[in-house]
Amino acid sequence: MDAPVIHSLPDVALDRLFREARTVHAFKPVPVSDELIHRLYDLLKWGPTAFNAQPARFVFVRSPEAKAKLRPALSSGNVAQTDAAAVTVIVAHDRQF
Repeated sequence: MDAPVIHSLPDVALDRLFREARTVHAFKPVPVSDELIHRLYDLLKWGPTAFNAQPARFVFVRSPEAKAKLRPALSSGNVAQTDAAAVTVIVAHDRQF
């Protein structure tokens, strides 16, 4: 049996993903296209899960009305940031997957 092939990321990618990653506190007023959201989701759905259960659920919130519904769940320091963001993504776990 052949040994498994292990693919590794270059250090520049690891730096960007983990070592240099920072929380964003301001957003550009640039719309995010449906195509970009679909591309992001297409990457996220391949993330590893226990037993391939895929319990993650993603809700992409754009409209001011939908963002207003989020406000009661936000800390006061995140309200302005959420309102300013072109898209807010809610990442949830479905226990009944």
